[in-house]
Amino acid sequence: MMDRMRFSSQLIVGIAFGILPGAATLVAQEQPLRGTITFKYENPKLQPAAYEMTLRADGSGHFISHAGSQPPADIANLPSQGQERDITIAPASRDRLFGTAAKEHFFATKCDSGNSKIAFQGTKTLSYEGPEGRGSCTYNYSLDPKIQWLTTELEGLAATLEAGRRLKLEHEHGRLNLDSELGSLTDMVKAGQATELQNIAPILNEIAADEDVMSRARRRAQVLADGSVTGSGN
Repeated sequence: MMDRMRFSSQLIVGIAFGILPGAATLVAQEQPLRGTITFKYENPKLQPAAYEMTLRADGSGHFISHAGSQPPADIANLPSQGQERDITIAPASRDRLFGTAAKEHFFATKCDSGNSKIAFQGTKTLSYEGPEGRGSCTYNYSLDPKIQWLTTELEGLAATLEAGRRLKLEHEHGRLNLDSELGSLTDMVKAGQATELQNIAPILNEIAADEDVMSRARRRAQVLADGSVTGSGN
């Protein structure tokens, strides 16, 4: 009888405060994360050859890259350069990135496939640091679908930033290449290989507003800046 009365009292208190028995754990789990995700990538054959991005739980972040050798297929013949800049991630992407980090035990686990026969795809390291936990794992290729998604998303952000660097140089020194560059970027966005285009919106808008740029390139830049092009994963 006393146990039944105690449970009834707990139920009344829970309803009064909007929390039912057993919901406290659920509420705690739904608290926003406050840590930092870091992604490092190295592949000397690519441009950039190495980069590191830091993403904070509020959606802000920082990116730094180091130049690689000149790609032989670079018809624009742009100089290889690194860059350092602040970045942002959209709220939906932020929530999924940090939610995935939590599901992956904040990367305190092995994430490499362990298959030495898989071709080299770049040395990647995912790290998390925060009050909820910490961890780090390094891999060439992971069989974990969540790690695969994280890798694609973060590599896509890096690709967007590199495209923005190239567009800025071409707008300043080689406008005839802009249409081709914007066409390639459009294809990458559609394929889910370029993400978070808000980070290069200023240069896209600048190109779209420049009457000295050919009309098709201006239209392509405007469509990209408007977010009208969506990827396969959206």
